[in-house]
Amino acid sequence: MKVIVVGCGWLGSQLAQQLASEGHQVWATRRTVEALATLPAQVHGLVVDLTNIADITPLQPVFDDAIVICAVAPGRHTEQSHYIAALQQLARLATTAGSRQLIHFSSTGIYQGLSGAVDEAAMLVQADTRVSLLLQGEQALQQFAPTLTLRLAGLMGPGRHPGRFITGRVLPDANGAINMVHVWDVIAAVMQVLAALPCEGIYNLSSPLMETRQAFYHAAAELALQTPASFSGGDAGRKIVAGKFIQQFGFRYQFSQASAALIYCD
Repeated sequence: MKVIVVGCGWLGSQLAQQLASEGHQVWATRRTVEALATLPAQVHGLVVDLTNIADITPLQPVFDDAIVICAVAPGRHTEQSHYIAALQQLARLATTAGSRQLIHFSSTGIYQGLSGAVDEAAMLVQADTRVSLLLQGEQALQQFAPTLTLRLAGLMGPGRHPGRFITGRVLPDANGAINMVHVWDVIAAVMQVLAALPCEGIYNLSSPLMETRQAFYHAAAELALQTPASFSGGDAGRKIVAGKFIQQFGFRYQFSQASAALIYCD
């Protein structure tokens, strides 16, 4: 299949490399020519700045009959309106070009302000700026059909070891649930989706077994040879429920417990 990874950063690069290794025709977009130089081998680079496209016509042949994977991160845009405009433009481009499927990487940050067990049907706290941004982004892309939204928990993997980011910090909610997912499980989930096209809906991706934040970060610090973080008080936080994707796609996590993935993060 022809697959386009839009906003090809840390996650997108690993996904693009895996897709290419499995024989797919893979394109990856970045915002500058210079950034294309570090793309994986066998991946075709394309300069696309979704916030600054006067004419989408030249891009339509590339996007025609393609699987479009949106890995654009909200943090890359200084204003909320830029992020939303970029995703609206992508939905328009996919529609006009006749793309086959859109897969969107969103975030479980959309559940900010909630507590307890949280699944995809939870009522969102839309008054929160971050929640509103993520929700509007999802809705912008859902103007294209079919669109499947994957809400990703905290990402970890090669080059992104959780133990290296918490040294000397005071973290809240020692007994709250950790919500993390390894990049390999995200990639495996995408492969599962590609085998079942067309697909729609919203799904959480997060290591499903319960594990406390204190236990996880203690193990992370020990493996990274870092000083463990200390913890303040707080409530029990929230646990992202990831059963919907498991049931719908028959998916099996390689790392059902988040701490089991830590040795694969160096």
